[in-house]
Amino acid sequence: MPGFTGWAGLTQIGAPKPGETIAVAAATGPVGATVGQIGKLLGCRAVGIAGGPEKCAYAVDELGFDACIDHKAPDFADQMAKASPDGIDVYFESVGGKVLDAVIPLLNPHARVPVCGLVSQYNATQLPAGPDRMNWLMGQILRKMIKVQGFIIFDSFGHLYPEFAKQMGAWVKSGKIKYREEIIDGLENAPEAFIGLLNGENFGKRVIRVGNKK
Repeated sequence: MPGFTGWAGLTQIGAPKPGETIAVAAATGPVGATVGQIGKLLGCRAVGIAGGPEKCAYAVDELGFDACIDHKAPDFADQMAKASPDGIDVYFESVGGKVLDAVIPLLNPHARVPVCGLVSQYNATQLPAGPDRMNWLMGQILRKMIKVQGFIIFDSFGHLYPEFAKQMGAWVKSGKIKYREEIIDGLENAPEAFIGLLNGENFGKRVIRVGNKK
């Protein structure tokens, strides 16, 4: 499902063209890692965003991203601008918050923004503090003619699953797409693992293993 989310959101909404720049939130998570690697296969420059030097190194060295910026860095926004000298044509959104704030000004005219999640807001109990930025955001969307489209994978693109499975199966078999799983044993550990996921502690796809180890 995460691979399908990445493939469908990028190809159907992002519609990247060779030579364009794509930016990917949560770049070492199961969705983001897939998006960045597909972007490279389609001839794009891929700029990842991840939490910490280890994850950023993995995105570049193992997944083939052209750059990866640590969103925890105090100069994160400046680093994003330097890593995207020609602007950003596709931003694959799953985080929101300060990551979105840093990316929006870098979007090029006619940029596309597939939205599959907003993990930074999932535990929010009230609206963010500070000035209302809605008019600023809508102004950016209007003036730059940005396409922003949310999607729920099987509701929106379930009919494309056979096409995805055929293409992704070939890429995985040939080694063109890599994936990483983080195995946690015991259903009793699922709540803590899920909370850690929301806090960005996961490295790859978190999987709860139930039953005997093999």
